[in-house]
Amino acid sequence: MLLSYFSPLAPAAILLLSALVLLIVGPRLPQQWQNHPGIRYFSVPGLAGLAGLSLLFVQLSTDPEALTDGLRVLSGWNFSTPQSVATLSVRADLLSLPFLIVVILVLLAVTLLHFDPLSTSSDAITWTRVAGWFTLGAGACFLFVAANGLTLVYAIVAFDTVTALYWLNQRHHGLAIARLFLGVITTGGILLASLMASTAPATGFSILGLALWMRLGLYPFLEVATHTRWTNNSRLIYQCLSLTAGIYLTIRAIGQPLPEIIRWLIVLTALLSGLLAWLTSLVDSDDTAEETQRTRSALLTWLILTEVLLILLAQPLATGAVAAFAVGLILSFVALWVTPALGRPRFKEQAWSWPYLPAAAATLTLIGAPFSLGWVAKLSIYQSLLNTNQPVMIVFVILAEALALSGLVRYWFTLARGDEMNSWWSTIGIVAMVPFLTPGLGTYIFSALTQSDLSIASLDLSVAAITISIIEPVIGSFLGYFRYSIIDRLRIPTDTVIHIARLGWLLQWGQIVFREIGKFGLRIRVILEGQHYVGWAIFTALVGALVILLS
Repeated sequence: MLLSYFSPLAPAAILLLSALVLLIVGPRLPQQWQNHPGIRYFSVPGLAGLAGLSLLFVQLSTDPEALTDGLRVLSGWNFSTPQSVATLSVRADLLSLPFLIVVILVLLAVTLLHFDPLSTSSDAITWTRVAGWFTLGAGACFLFVAANGLTLVYAIVAFDTVTALYWLNQRHHGLAIARLFLGVITTGGILLASLMASTAPATGFSILGLALWMRLGLYPFLEVATHTRWTNNSRLIYQCLSLTAGIYLTIRAIGQPLPEIIRWLIVLTALLSGLLAWLTSLVDSDDTAEETQRTRSALLTWLILTEVLLILLAQPLATGAVAAFAVGLILSFVALWVTPALGRPRFKEQAWSWPYLPAAAATLTLIGAPFSLGWVAKLSIYQSLLNTNQPVMIVFVILAEALALSGLVRYWFTLARGDEMNSWWSTIGIVAMVPFLTPGLGTYIFSALTQSDLSIASLDLSVAAITISIIEPVIGSFLGYFRYSIIDRLRIPTDTVIHIARLGWLLQWGQIVFREIGKFGLRIRVILEGQHYVGWAIFTALVGALVILLS
């Protein structure tokens, strides 16, 4: 960067310190100070911007082969040797930088939207909620600068612990405990994959692939099915940071194709997500703005989950292409989420296109338009799937992708039917994302920052991969435009299918199964300890009868 004065942990430290300031100082301010425009509208975005400015002074490693370039040791232990054999070290490299930028842009955009000076809401500033956002961002930044496997394990545990605390604050104890188990499974998969690389690589890698599928597929399904009433801003930041962390782990941890069973789990989950994106009904214009935003956010959630699962399915891919698509994917998610339903464009007015520019650029990125951040990655994903020579899996992937992209058609119809007012803060927040989402300009900026080759000439493409990239948006547009006709003709019970596909029932049945297993274990313990004499007698008789029959 410009000056290498700061540690790679500087953004995380500033965000964490900002969270502490908001928790300690914010509630103690007099009410008139809390409502002062200078504090209410500029303090929180200013703290997020300060963390972003710190990136200019972080020491950046540009050579991945140089092990000591930009390395900062946090802690080291000596075990009967003069050299430190176990260390906690951090380093910001060319892979970490785009993900750090995404965290800052997401926090900046949502905080600007949350503290909108044009808003008529009189709600008091929720310092605890904003401090939780900054804490999640700090945990993600720590994860992105982990320089070795031991530090990465600590970072995963820290991030998932912070996420579990977020769910505890939302009073969802089940999701909090599940998140802790997810962190343990992920770290266990990473450790086993590294320790068993020479002895039993398939076992350790299968556990790692299963953990990543749970992190990017199964667990997000359970989150959406369980917690449907969270606030839009909290939901947006949480999902962006959670998915970004999962994509980063996917890029960093996977160096070979996933096992066959894991790949099919990913494909089926992506198909369910695409189906939910297609079946999600957007409300009419006469419904409340809250209901409209809730259905739009649900549609966008299923769309983004499908794209994220495809990234996991096609690994390993070129790091630069996948990182570029991850940046475009998350920023597109935010841009589409915060764009208000303004109604039809007014061509007679000057600059009528500015409110629609972020959503249009995000749409081009998601469909993989030429020269966008999703272009090379989408072609790489299709080519990787074609190389597997599994036509059934490829058909399922094409169907899942088309179903997910069909939601963009209804999204734009909703924008055209709306009559909302444009948000000044949201425009400022997403204007920083537009350069990354603009075809041509986005790839140039990303290549300049990360020195990645995003040229299509570097790919060994087939005609089939190019054909799939062209027909996918066409099929998605067809499914989106004729959605009601297809549902009526096929007589699809949408409510029943949505209930089954959301997997909410899976969490309920899982709780029942674990409860019964726990009760059975207690019964066995009581019998074996001799505290239940009739049960012990029955158990002895059954064992004796089994011995007699076998003899």
